[in-house]
Amino acid sequence: MRTTKRLATNLIVHTSTKESTLCSRDHTVYRLDLADHTLSKLCQLPAKAPGLVGWLKHKLARSRLRQWLKPQLGIEHLIETADGNIVMVYDRIYLYRPNQGTTYASVVPTSHIPDLVGPLRGGLTSHPVSGAVYFGEYLNNHSCPVRVIKIDPASQQADICWQFARDDIKHIHAIRYDPYRNRLWITTGDADHESAFYYTDDEFQTVYKFAGGDQSWRAISLLFYPDCMEWGMDAGKDAPADAINHIYRYHFASGQRERIATIGNPAYAAVPCADGAAIMATTFEPGRQQATPEQAALWFRSKDGHWQELLALDYQDSQMATVGRYGMIYLPSGTLPANQVLFTPVNCAQSHLHCYALTLD
Repeated sequence: MRTTKRLATNLIVHTSTKESTLCSRDHTVYRLDLADHTLSKLCQLPAKAPGLVGWLKHKLARSRLRQWLKPQLGIEHLIETADGNIVMVYDRIYLYRPNQGTTYASVVPTSHIPDLVGPLRGGLTSHPVSGAVYFGEYLNNHSCPVRVIKIDPASQQADICWQFARDDIKHIHAIRYDPYRNRLWITTGDADHESAFYYTDDEFQTVYKFAGGDQSWRAISLLFYPDCMEWGMDAGKDAPADAINHIYRYHFASGQRERIATIGNPAYAAVPCADGAAIMATTFEPGRQQATPEQAALWFRSKDGHWQELLALDYQDSQMATVGRYGMIYLPSGTLPANQVLFTPVNCAQSHLHCYALTLD
């Protein structure tokens, strides 16, 4: 049995622990308590332009009237480190440190990184040992190298720590931390020769290619376990009609890979639960070649490793200027509590940008 409850309007989920989830509305970050679903304000982005005029423009844009008349997606990328630092990537890179004496995040200098491009949704990853935050650039229609950016909250600095040649990859889909191997995995796309898994065991001092070469290695969502890892394919609308998306499981001891479920549409996110279960979200891409439902969906992994569809939402283009045209279900990164998941649908009928709590009994 499951129950779904709408918690708030225009609230985007970002990262979660077993006790709370960080969410954003426009340029403000909140902590949502998972026990009683109360919201508490943490921080917000500062005005972009200096001086009185910049402050007035900022206040007008952040006003309730403006947000009611013309709501926007706001903060796109956010993660909390083990030390409680909050790193955000929007028009710039921002850092909020707890107990800093102000609710406004500070700007991390990036003038030494020319033409910086942000990550794909959910692309920020925190290394729990070093405290550094990493992301890879998500570029399209380009001929330049693809860079990995390291953000050090302690020194409040951002730097390029690795780069891939354009001949090897088009862009980086995700960087994910594997707690069982103390490893960062990097997934790339989109063409067959660009779709691959890479890894680093020393935080980008060295990077190795693990496997790749076809659409089954094109992935965004990864899940890690003591003996294996799982992922959902990300074969989108540019993939051929027969590239139906599946979930794969790779066994480290044997080096064998098996197909364990068919999900149809591409998987954009996956997050583990505290009890060993997991949730994965699929996205509807208009114009896709594959014969798949015009729905975004949540898939549930039981503790014994079986997958089944949990929830499906019909696609409906919101025509919202600050979001794309895909039907998506945003999931938080991190770890979900047992039996509860918070999510935010985008371009889904009757649920666009509303925050929901789904409880499994």
